Amino acid sequence: MLFVSAASARAEEIVRRVGRVTFRVDTSQAFPGGVLAVRLGVKGRLGGASAFLDGYRAPFYPDRGVLRALVPVATTAEAGPATLGVGIAARGGEQRLVIPLTISAHEYSSRDVVLPEEKRSLLDRPDATHDGRRLLSLLRTETSEFVPGVLLPPLGTTGAGFGEARVHPAATAVESRADALQGERHRGLDYLVPVGTPVRAPAAGTVLFAGPLTLPGETLVIDHGQGVVSVLLHLSRIDVRVGDTVAAGAFVAASGDTGLTPEPLLEWRVYLHAVPVDPNALAALL
Repeated sequence: MLFVSAASARAEEIVRRVGRVTFRVDTSQAFPGGVLAVRLGVKGRLGGASAFLDGYRAPFYPDRGVLRALVPVATTAEAGPATLGVGIAARGGEQRLVIPLTISAHEYSSRDVVLPEEKRSLLDRPDATHDGRRLLSLLRTETSEFVPGVLLPPLGTTGAGFGEARVHPAATAVESRADALQGERHRGLDYLVPVGTPVRAPAAGTVLFAGPLTLPGETLVIDHGQGVVSVLLHLSRIDVRVGDTVAAGAFVAASGDTGLTPEPLLEWRVYLHAVPVDPNALAALL
Protein backbone atom coordinates (compact mmCIF):
# COMPACT_ATOMS: atom_id res chain seq x y z
CA MET A 1 0.00 0.00 0.00
CA LEU A 2 1.34 3.41 -0.99
CA PHE A 3 0.66 6.44 1.19
CA VAL A 4 -0.01 9.70 -0.66
CA SER A 5 0.38 12.98 1.21
CA ALA A 6 -2.76 15.11 1.45
CA ALA A 7 -1.27 18.57 1.01
CA SER A 8 -3.47 20.46 -1.44
CA ALA A 9 -3.02 22.85 -4.35
CA ARG A 10 -6.01 24.80 -3.06
CA ALA A 11 -8.24 24.38 -0.04
CA GLU A 12 -10.81 22.19 -1.78
CA GLU A 13 -8.61 20.14 -4.10
CA ILE A 14 -5.97 17.56 -3.26
CA VAL A 15 -3.40 17.07 -6.04
CA ARG A 16 -0.73 14.39 -6.02
CA ARG A 17 1.43 12.68 -8.62
CA VAL A 18 2.55 9.10 -8.23
CA GLY A 19 4.64 7.83 -11.11
CA ARG A 20 2.77 8.54 -14.32
CA VAL A 21 -0.58 9.07 -12.58
CA THR A 22 -1.90 12.43 -11.33
CA PHE A 23 -4.64 12.36 -8.70
CA ARG A 24 -7.04 15.25 -8.22
CA VAL A 25 -9.61 15.00 -5.43
CA ASP A 26 -12.32 17.66 -5.27
CA THR A 27 -13.36 17.89 -1.62
CA SER A 28 -15.67 20.91 -1.96
CA GLN A 29 -18.68 18.65 -1.25
CA ALA A 30 -16.97 16.39 1.30
CA PHE A 31 -19.60 16.30 4.04
CA PRO A 32 -22.07 13.65 5.26
CA GLY A 33 -24.48 13.17 2.37
CA GLY A 34 -22.06 14.79 -0.06
CA VAL A 35 -19.76 13.56 -2.83
CA LEU A 36 -16.05 13.41 -3.65
CA ALA A 37 -14.90 13.71 -7.25
CA VAL A 38 -11.63 11.90 -7.93
CA ARG A 39 -9.89 12.33 -11.28
CA LEU A 40 -6.95 10.38 -12.63
CA GLY A 41 -4.72 11.73 -15.35
CA VAL A 42 -2.31 9.19 -16.78
CA LYS A 43 0.28 9.04 -19.53
CA GLY A 44 -0.42 5.88 -21.47
CA ARG A 45 -2.91 3.14 -20.69
CA LEU A 46 -4.19 2.31 -17.24
CA GLY A 47 -5.90 -0.80 -15.98
CA GLY A 48 -9.19 -0.81 -14.12
CA ALA A 49 -9.42 1.49 -11.10
CA SER A 50 -11.79 2.11 -8.21
CA ALA A 51 -12.00 4.51 -5.28
CA PHE A 52 -13.05 3.47 -1.77
CA LEU A 53 -14.43 5.40 1.19
CA ASP A 54 -15.89 3.87 4.37
CA GLY A 55 -16.49 0.57 2.62
CA TYR A 56 -18.21 2.07 -0.41
CA ARG A 57 -16.69 1.38 -3.83
CA ALA A 58 -16.84 3.81 -6.76
CA PRO A 59 -15.50 2.71 -10.18
CA PHE A 60 -13.63 5.13 -12.43
CA TYR A 61 -15.26 6.00 -15.75
CA PRO A 62 -14.04 8.12 -18.69
CA ASP A 63 -14.94 11.81 -18.40
CA ARG A 64 -13.60 14.51 -20.72
CA GLY A 65 -10.28 12.86 -21.38
CA VAL A 66 -9.57 11.63 -17.84
CA LEU A 67 -10.87 8.93 -15.53
CA ARG A 68 -13.32 10.09 -12.87
CA ALA A 69 -14.85 8.41 -9.84
CA LEU A 70 -17.79 9.97 -8.04
CA VAL A 71 -17.56 8.78 -4.45
CA PRO A 72 -20.56 9.02 -2.13
CA VAL A 73 -20.15 10.21 1.46
CA ALA A 74 -22.88 8.52 3.48
CA THR A 75 -25.09 10.67 5.71
CA THR A 76 -23.86 8.50 8.59
CA ALA A 77 -20.21 9.49 8.00
CA GLU A 78 -18.50 11.22 10.89
CA ALA A 79 -16.93 14.63 10.42
CA GLY A 80 -13.16 14.70 10.75
CA PRO A 81 -10.17 12.86 9.29
CA ALA A 82 -10.96 10.18 6.72
CA THR A 83 -9.08 8.01 4.28
CA LEU A 84 -9.78 7.71 0.56
CA GLY A 85 -8.39 4.57 -1.05
CA VAL A 86 -7.69 4.13 -4.75
CA GLY A 87 -7.07 0.71 -6.25
CA ILE A 88 -5.40 0.46 -9.66
CA ALA A 89 -4.93 -2.79 -11.55
CA ALA A 90 -1.25 -3.44 -12.13
CA ARG A 91 1.02 -6.27 -13.15
CA GLY A 92 1.23 -8.72 -10.32
CA GLY A 93 -1.94 -7.47 -8.65
CA GLU A 94 -3.78 -4.35 -7.55
CA GLN A 95 -1.84 -1.34 -6.31
CA ARG A 96 -3.54 0.48 -3.43
CA LEU A 97 -3.04 4.19 -2.76
CA VAL A 98 -4.17 6.00 0.37
CA ILE A 99 -5.11 9.70 0.43
CA PRO A 100 -5.95 11.35 3.76
CA LEU A 101 -8.67 14.00 3.69
CA THR A 102 -11.20 15.68 5.95
CA ILE A 103 -14.97 15.26 6.03
CA SER A 104 -16.54 18.59 6.94
CA ALA A 105 -19.29 18.86 9.53
CA HIS A 106 -22.80 19.34 8.19
CA GLU A 107 -25.85 19.77 10.39
CA TYR A 108 -29.19 18.33 9.32
CA SER A 109 -32.38 19.36 11.07
CA SER A 110 -34.94 17.14 12.76
CA ARG A 111 -38.64 17.28 12.01
CA ASP A 112 -41.85 15.57 13.07
CA VAL A 113 -43.88 14.37 10.10
CA VAL A 114 -47.47 13.31 10.68
CA LEU A 115 -48.67 10.73 8.17
CA PRO A 116 -52.39 10.56 7.35
CA GLU A 117 -53.99 7.74 9.30
CA GLU A 118 -55.42 6.15 6.18
CA LYS A 119 -51.90 5.85 4.71
CA ARG A 120 -50.13 4.33 7.70
CA SER A 121 -51.55 0.93 6.87
CA LEU A 122 -49.22 0.84 3.85
CA LEU A 123 -46.38 0.09 6.26
CA ASP A 124 -48.12 -3.12 7.30
CA ARG A 125 -48.47 -4.48 3.79
CA PRO A 126 -46.14 -7.45 3.15
CA ASP A 127 -45.39 -6.25 -0.37
CA ALA A 128 -43.75 -3.09 1.04
CA THR A 129 -40.64 -5.07 1.97
CA HIS A 130 -40.57 -6.78 -1.42
CA ASP A 131 -40.90 -3.45 -3.21
CA GLY A 132 -38.06 -1.96 -1.15
CA ARG A 133 -35.74 -4.77 -2.21
CA ARG A 134 -36.88 -4.39 -5.80
CA LEU A 135 -36.02 -0.70 -5.73
CA LEU A 136 -32.62 -1.40 -4.18
CA SER A 137 -31.74 -3.78 -7.02
CA LEU A 138 -32.38 -0.92 -9.46
CA LEU A 139 -30.30 1.53 -7.43
CA ARG A 140 -27.27 -0.74 -7.88
CA THR A 141 -27.28 -0.19 -11.64
CA GLU A 142 -23.84 0.63 -13.06
CA THR A 143 -23.64 1.52 -16.76
CA SER A 144 -21.15 3.48 -18.84
CA GLU A 145 -23.64 4.12 -21.64
CA PHE A 146 -24.35 7.64 -20.40
CA VAL A 147 -21.95 10.15 -18.89
CA PRO A 148 -23.76 12.23 -16.22
CA GLY A 149 -23.60 15.84 -17.28
CA VAL A 150 -25.58 18.68 -15.80
CA LEU A 151 -28.03 17.60 -13.09
CA LEU A 152 -31.00 19.95 -12.78
CA PRO A 153 -33.99 19.97 -10.40
CA PRO A 154 -37.10 18.30 -11.85
CA LEU A 155 -39.20 21.37 -11.01
CA GLY A 156 -38.65 25.10 -11.16
CA THR A 157 -39.05 25.50 -7.41
CA THR A 158 -36.72 24.80 -4.50
CA GLY A 159 -36.73 21.41 -2.82
CA ALA A 160 -35.82 20.78 0.81
CA GLY A 161 -35.50 18.09 3.43
CA PHE A 162 -32.54 15.95 2.35
CA GLY A 163 -30.82 14.38 5.34
CA GLU A 164 -33.47 15.39 7.86
CA ALA A 165 -33.89 13.12 10.85
CA ARG A 166 -37.64 12.63 10.66
CA VAL A 167 -39.87 11.32 13.38
CA HIS A 168 -43.12 9.75 12.23
CA PRO A 169 -45.55 9.39 15.15
CA ALA A 170 -47.16 5.94 15.20
CA ALA A 171 -44.84 4.79 12.38
CA THR A 172 -41.30 3.41 12.35
CA ALA A 173 -38.73 2.37 9.73
CA VAL A 174 -40.31 4.52 7.04
CA GLU A 175 -37.19 5.41 5.02
CA SER A 176 -35.50 2.02 5.28
CA ARG A 177 -38.65 0.18 4.25
CA ALA A 178 -38.88 2.20 1.04
CA ASP A 179 -35.45 1.29 -0.39
CA ALA A 180 -34.16 -1.54 1.84
CA LEU A 181 -31.16 0.56 2.94
CA GLN A 182 -30.24 1.20 6.55
CA GLY A 183 -30.89 4.50 8.26
CA GLU A 184 -33.86 6.78 8.69
CA ARG A 185 -32.54 10.11 7.43
CA HIS A 186 -34.65 11.47 4.62
CA ARG A 187 -33.24 10.37 1.28
CA GLY A 188 -34.45 13.13 -1.05
CA LEU A 189 -35.56 16.69 -1.70
CA ASP A 190 -39.28 17.41 -1.32
CA TYR A 191 -41.07 19.87 -3.59
CA LEU A 192 -44.43 21.01 -2.21
CA VAL A 193 -46.45 21.46 -5.38
CA PRO A 194 -50.06 20.78 -6.40
CA VAL A 195 -51.01 17.40 -7.82
CA GLY A 196 -50.47 17.35 -11.58
CA THR A 197 -47.45 19.67 -11.71
CA PRO A 198 -45.29 18.68 -14.73
CA VAL A 199 -42.03 16.96 -13.79
CA ARG A 200 -38.85 16.99 -15.89
CA ALA A 201 -36.02 14.46 -16.18
CA PRO A 202 -33.11 15.82 -14.09
CA ALA A 203 -30.62 14.55 -16.69
CA ALA A 204 -30.50 12.33 -19.75
CA GLY A 205 -30.79 8.61 -19.17
CA THR A 206 -32.69 5.37 -19.52
CA VAL A 207 -35.92 4.52 -17.70
CA LEU A 208 -35.32 1.55 -15.39
CA PHE A 209 -38.73 1.49 -13.74
CA ALA A 210 -42.06 3.23 -14.20
CA GLY A 211 -44.97 2.15 -12.06
CA PRO A 212 -46.43 1.71 -8.57
CA LEU A 213 -44.50 0.73 -5.44
CA THR A 214 -46.17 0.37 -2.05
CA LEU A 215 -44.50 3.18 -0.09
CA PRO A 216 -43.05 5.41 -2.84
CA GLY A 217 -46.33 5.35 -4.77
CA GLU A 218 -46.13 5.91 -8.52
CA THR A 219 -42.38 5.87 -9.07
CA LEU A 220 -40.02 6.68 -11.92
CA VAL A 221 -36.39 5.48 -11.83
CA ILE A 222 -33.92 6.89 -14.37
CA ASP A 223 -30.37 5.65 -14.88
CA HIS A 224 -28.13 8.61 -15.74
CA GLY A 225 -25.06 6.42 -16.12
CA GLN A 226 -21.90 5.74 -14.13
CA GLY A 227 -23.77 4.83 -10.97
CA VAL A 228 -26.00 7.94 -10.87
CA VAL A 229 -29.71 7.09 -10.54
CA SER A 230 -32.66 9.47 -10.04
CA VAL A 231 -35.85 8.36 -8.33
CA LEU A 232 -39.01 10.47 -8.62
CA LEU A 233 -41.65 9.46 -6.07
CA HIS A 234 -45.32 10.00 -5.24
CA LEU A 235 -46.29 10.80 -8.85
CA SER A 236 -49.84 11.01 -10.16
CA ARG A 237 -48.91 10.15 -13.74
CA ILE A 238 -45.92 8.70 -15.60
CA ASP A 239 -45.50 9.50 -19.29
CA VAL A 240 -42.59 7.20 -20.18
CA ARG A 241 -42.00 3.45 -20.16
CA VAL A 242 -39.22 1.10 -19.10
CA GLY A 243 -36.45 1.15 -21.68
CA ASP A 244 -37.20 4.64 -22.96
CA THR A 245 -34.31 7.02 -23.42
CA VAL A 246 -35.11 10.46 -22.05
CA ALA A 247 -33.42 13.78 -22.69
CA ALA A 248 -32.36 16.14 -19.91
CA GLY A 249 -35.27 18.44 -19.09
CA ALA A 250 -37.87 16.37 -20.95
CA PHE A 251 -41.31 16.19 -19.34
CA VAL A 252 -41.66 12.65 -17.99
CA ALA A 253 -44.38 12.69 -15.31
CA ALA A 254 -46.68 14.72 -13.08
CA SER A 255 -46.45 15.19 -9.32
CA GLY A 256 -49.01 13.62 -7.05
CA ASP A 257 -49.92 12.31 -3.61
CA THR A 258 -49.47 8.55 -4.01
CA GLY A 259 -47.80 6.18 -1.59
CA LEU A 260 -46.74 7.11 1.93
CA THR A 261 -46.63 10.89 1.81
CA PRO A 262 -48.00 13.44 4.30
CA GLU A 263 -49.27 15.82 1.60
CA PRO A 264 -49.12 16.41 -2.16
CA LEU A 265 -45.49 16.72 -3.21
CA LEU A 266 -42.76 15.48 -5.49
CA GLU A 267 -39.78 13.78 -3.88
CA TRP A 268 -36.55 13.62 -5.87
CA ARG A 269 -33.85 11.25 -4.74
CA VAL A 270 -30.40 10.78 -6.23
CA TYR A 271 -28.45 7.63 -5.46
CA LEU A 272 -24.75 7.33 -6.25
CA HIS A 273 -23.61 3.69 -6.35
CA ALA A 274 -26.76 2.87 -4.36
CA VAL A 275 -25.97 5.46 -1.66
CA PRO A 276 -28.39 8.41 -1.25
CA VAL A 277 -26.61 11.74 -1.69
CA ASP A 278 -27.66 15.39 -1.69
CA PRO A 279 -28.61 16.15 -5.32
CA ASN A 280 -27.23 19.67 -4.94
CA ALA A 281 -23.83 18.32 -3.87
CA LEU A 282 -23.60 15.98 -6.85
CA ALA A 283 -24.80 18.69 -9.26
CA ALA A 284 -21.99 20.97 -8.06
CA LEU A 285 -19.39 18.42 -9.21
CA LEU A 286 -20.80 17.49 -12.60
